[in-house]
Amino acid sequence: MTSKDHIKKLDLLSPHEASVFNKWISDREEISKQLDTAKDIQEDLISDVSIQKVIKISYRKGVGTKENPVRIINSYWDMKGNHLFDFEE
Repeated sequence: MTSKDHIKKLDLLSPHEASVFNKWISDREEISKQLDTAKDIQEDLISDVSIQKVIKISYRKGVGTKENPVRIINSYWDMKGNHLFDFEE
């Protein structure tokens, strides 16, 4: 439906209905702008990159069964000895 079709239909509405309809259109436009802003923000997911010193400890875990296979765990720690995260290969 084109804008001209909407205008023709607005002529058929009461003043109150036209007001409600215009508010609805305005709200949709505002939501559309908010969605566009959210999409723009999502495109720039990385906000900072830096190099930090960490301690990496790799160890084997598991007993070699199907339920508990042997795998390598990489454990990362900061220079103060605080555990940061583990990554399983």
